[in-house]
Amino acid sequence: MVPGSLRPLGADMMEIYVVRHGIAVPSEAGIPDRFRPLTSKGRRRFRRTARRFARLGRELDLILTSPLVRAVQTAEILLGAVKNAEVAVLEELDPKSGIEPLLEAVARRAEFRSVALVGHEPQLSGLIAVLTAIPGNEIELRKGAIVLLDVAEAVGPGSAELRWTLNPMSKEVEKGGRGLGSHREPA
Repeated sequence: MVPGSLRPLGADMMEIYVVRHGIAVPSEAGIPDRFRPLTSKGRRRFRRTARRFARLGRELDLILTSPLVRAVQTAEILLGAVKNAEVAVLEELDPKSGIEPLLEAVARRAEFRSVALVGHEPQLSGLIAVLTAIPGNEIELRKGAIVLLDVAEAVGPGSAELRWTLNPMSKEVEKGGRGLGSHREPA
């Protein structure tokens, strides 16, 4: 292994799809954060994004989701569009968890070629920043967005290339980091 990496050299490339949950009921609604569901608008928009993702012909081996309701619902919508993936809750995608435990959890699933991580801000932007070495202040992941990262050899700091972003409101895939935000949205 390369120092600082979490996956052996020579392993096949891994595709990591970073997925921010769709629009959820606001925290002011009095529902505990853990149980806030997607709004009907959030479900509708993410269904549209998931269908666009499926039309790209991308396959997912594994969908890992935060245990929070809005992320689980987003993962279920994604599964409905791609069909054959395995789905599992990953505690390290809880927004209170750090980046390092999440990196380690992803690296432990190196046998999967394509993995979607459905979670929350600011954790997901932090993960993208660590994996791509893009400064964190340049990453603004919109609700319901999907970002493709290619990891060539080892899941670890600086190991990924940001290939494209699929935003809920854009008509096409945005190459590189162009689709990463023009405004900040709360978690």
